[in-house]
Amino acid sequence: MRSRLEGVSYAPRLPFVGSLIHLQTARKDLLLDAADALGDTFGLDLGREQVLVVGHPADAARVLEERPDAYPDKGDATGFRRSSVPFLGGGLSTWNEMDNEWRRRRTGMARVFRSRSPLSDTSFTLEDATVSQIRATLEREIVIDLAAALLGQRPDGVEADDVAEGLHRLAETFWSGKLPGPHPVLAARTRRDVAALESIIQGWVLSAAGVHDSPLARHVSGLSQEQVRDEVASQLLSAGTLAVPMVWGLDLLARHPAVQSRLRLALATGSDAAYVTYTMREVLRLCPSTYWIQRRAARDNQLSTVRVPAGTRVIVHVPRVHRHPDYWSEPDAFRPERFGESEWKRAWMPFGRGLRSCVARSYCLGAITRVLGEVVKAHRIEPLGNAARLVPAFSLIARPAPAFTLRPLQPS
Repeated sequence: MRSRLEGVSYAPRLPFVGSLIHLQTARKDLLLDAADALGDTFGLDLGREQVLVVGHPADAARVLEERPDAYPDKGDATGFRRSSVPFLGGGLSTWNEMDNEWRRRRTGMARVFRSRSPLSDTSFTLEDATVSQIRATLEREIVIDLAAALLGQRPDGVEADDVAEGLHRLAETFWSGKLPGPHPVLAARTRRDVAALESIIQGWVLSAAGVHDSPLARHVSGLSQEQVRDEVASQLLSAGTLAVPMVWGLDLLARHPAVQSRLRLALATGSDAAYVTYTMREVLRLCPSTYWIQRRAARDNQLSTVRVPAGTRVIVHVPRVHRHPDYWSEPDAFRPERFGESEWKRAWMPFGRGLRSCVARSYCLGAITRVLGEVVKAHRIEPLGNAARLVPAFSLIARPAPAFTLRPLQPS
């Protein structure tokens, strides 16, 4: 959709490139700032097309859950998805429509994730590591664990490092690929990165197929090797979207020592399981694993303050939903106990909502809980410098800028 959306204000933009430069270079959340200035619904100019950004929880629920007839698909390779779909292939996470094949694959993938406890091996060390090294280690370990969950065997650690780094590089160039004009250097580098990723993952698929039926093949039968590769590749993107809230969660705990101490006691004694759950939910509220969710309006319909024409690409901005003042008191504060005080489900959606919510939701929440729990039990997390903004600048995988250090706890 290239024509300007009628009846809505727009986020900051420039001629020809719209908001792309702002999105590419900002070190803060442009969309949260726009929502503060313009309200819950506003336009975003992506140069070649326009999208409608919504941030009110009621509108988000309408788009994602209540009106699947009005918002039946993701809009294919348009809007925010234009740069991501080409290198993720035809896996479940990039599937456009809720057709019979989507339902079959989703049912099978749900069985795959239900059959495995996340990150059962947490023997990797994070001591004496920088925050960037911690993020990279977590991304590698998540790649290894997801590949093992899908293919039934652990991949080579060096290759897993290469996959995690390759996905991270592709994510970092998300907005650059959307700028107008030819980008021969970027295009060549992207082709090399995609080819390298596909080659490594294809090797894992062939290795697993030569030994036994993988969990993916057992639960989602009839897939070609290329389809298995695409399915694995699309799920491996979770390595970044899981590592980001893990690292931010450690930063939040470093800057809230009372919460850290209470969480450590709850983990050690098992006497306050609710507080452990509340803490993980609060981490995901402030740094959700899903930053945006795109849908296409199939017919004219009405959201709270705007008429949405058929064909409009609608972006649910999850950080705004998670900070909406109508639903959250002190929305920028890190206060886990809020989840035991008030109704929160309608305004909490770190894994999406409705029929297309994340099929690996339980796996992801379990992985975050396990990593943060293991770190807190063995380390004191201390802040370095001033607190960073809790919602980092946007890319396909958000760029965290926390600063903390891990110090081993002395045996008592």
